[in-house]
Amino acid sequence: MTLNELIAAMQGAWYEPAAAFLILLLAAYGIGCLLLEKLGCRKDAHPGSGLLALVAGLDLLAVVFRLGDYAVIHLPAGVLYGAAAVPAVYGACRLARRAAGFGREEWVLWGGVLILAGITAAPAFVPPFSWDEQSYQVALMYRYLEQGSTAVVADNPYSALSSMPHFLMLWGVRLGGVNFPRLLVLGCCLIAVPWIYLLLLRFGRKTALVLTAAFLLSPLTGGMWREVYLEPFILLNLLAGAQAVRVFRGRLLPLALLTGFFAGMAAAVKLTGGAASLALLCLFFCVLAFDRVPRRRAGFAFAWFAAAGLAAAVPFYLRPLLATGNPFYPFGAAYIDPAAPAAAVEVYHSLLGTSRFGLAGIGSFFSSWIIVAYRREIYDGYVLGWQFPVMLAIGAFAWYWAARRFRRKGLAFLWAAAGGVLFYLYWCVSSQQARFILPLFFPVLFLAASGLAWLPVRWRNAALAVIAAATLLSFQPEVWKNFYYAWRSMPVARQAPADFLRFADREKEYANLLDYIGRTLPEEAKVMLVFDRRGLYMPRRCVLGTPFFQEAFFTPVPGSPEEAYGELVRGGVDYIVILVGGESPRNPDPISDFDRENEQLTLHFLELLKREKLLFVPVPGSGRYRLLKVVR
Repeated sequence: MTLNELIAAMQGAWYEPAAAFLILLLAAYGIGCLLLEKLGCRKDAHPGSGLLALVAGLDLLAVVFRLGDYAVIHLPAGVLYGAAAVPAVYGACRLARRAAGFGREEWVLWGGVLILAGITAAPAFVPPFSWDEQSYQVALMYRYLEQGSTAVVADNPYSALSSMPHFLMLWGVRLGGVNFPRLLVLGCCLIAVPWIYLLLLRFGRKTALVLTAAFLLSPLTGGMWREVYLEPFILLNLLAGAQAVRVFRGRLLPLALLTGFFAGMAAAVKLTGGAASLALLCLFFCVLAFDRVPRRRAGFAFAWFAAAGLAAAVPFYLRPLLATGNPFYPFGAAYIDPAAPAAAVEVYHSLLGTSRFGLAGIGSFFSSWIIVAYRREIYDGYVLGWQFPVMLAIGAFAWYWAARRFRRKGLAFLWAAAGGVLFYLYWCVSSQQARFILPLFFPVLFLAASGLAWLPVRWRNAALAVIAAATLLSFQPEVWKNFYYAWRSMPVARQAPADFLRFADREKEYANLLDYIGRTLPEEAKVMLVFDRRGLYMPRRCVLGTPFFQEAFFTPVPGSPEEAYGELVRGGVDYIVILVGGESPRNPDPISDFDRENEQLTLHFLELLKREKLLFVPVPGSGRYRLLKVVR
């Protein structure tokens, strides 16, 4: 099978991921509506309550797919569609009734969302090509389907992350193919934009429009819209927690259960989602303090909050705990056993997150919120735009100016402010990647909008003009041109996907190697990738063998060629794909700290070539990639 045939089969017809996506959303909406009604929410009581139902339903489905992952992988596709069709039909009926009651403003809002979807949809229907997508964000779904379970695989530590959205994606990939994960992320972004507008609308239509545009036109938002990232799921759960406060204010038990549940689901997305969990906890405390809930009732409410959060997060962290003994694997492995290979893997991945991103030292706490607006080269290729620090400064000033109006009751708002500060500090001390701070955009937007409401009209209009100017100053047309280019390349991406991958990946040598493997290697061959980890389109069974990136192979590096050969034989490896002469230019986070160990492994392979334990297989057009056959 050629690479072109492989990717075409993985994509399927364009309507397959679209149908799976639509059914998933409708099913989630139906389930979420039932849940909210059980908790006492009147039908569509507040603007945005429908979106709250949708996200609650998606979260519940993620838990179901996590606990029922075996069924998702092994049941016939027709059974999976049929099971989802029941709540989807109910959700469609509820949505139709809701749409029949739309006013003019709601039709304009959702019409704008549909136009935005039309502009930005193309990247969701081309083969995923980014490094992370080919390494784990999409590749792991196929690894799970291949092995018949979602068990942690020792050669890819990303499989041990909590990764709540991956279980939604697994269901979608099973039914809709390789394009589904991007389509799901696109849907999350399209949900977030109108929801932010609806949550800010209480502070005035003009304020909501300007601040929502500041979010939408941020270079970070447009950049993340095109690829599979998990931060939009954290943002949605943060928005859901804020919406739950509006809908269930005054009903302490359902409020505690829902905000706790969304806090737990934010943490279940990934470890950095814990920042959003802290923000929601502080928001919950703000409500308790503002409403002057007695301490005893507040204690019980917090217990329900914590119980709901644990119930949401534990299923996703239980999987790595049972597989590795560490729920946060590989992070924290050094505390469990400093001498274990997992501890070395933790060092490697800690360096991935900290060595190349952001600022170091105590000064980063005071300056990163400004630097992340424009210094793209020291972050992960994204910036937030000047509107971010401008809104933060304006919001802080406005609240300080209004503080003199407050009496003791106003001190409750310090809890909400503490949530934003904790989120920012969490980001500073973990991994200062710009995309990790995306969910913080909403607290900053809310801070600015609520602060502006206190200012005189003339001051407010001037502040909005400054925010709009900062947004336009930071606007990057090339970010949005990428959607145009995606539409232009759509025919090639659907009809000749291998050629599209060669162009989009900007490393045709690797694609040439994949094509050769698909055409010539035996179907039962097992291939090891060394110094590369893009296994999504590998036409044969694939494992990763880069030392210290994972612990299954060569961690630590064997002391002799014989030991290295022994690991290959024990692992059942038939062929090795190794990159020589340095890191791939496509690798977004190269690590030089392990160059000595990598060189040692390369020398072992050279010695095995001399002894004819490995054989060099020439591959035309493969550049610095080498294909080696293991001789038994």
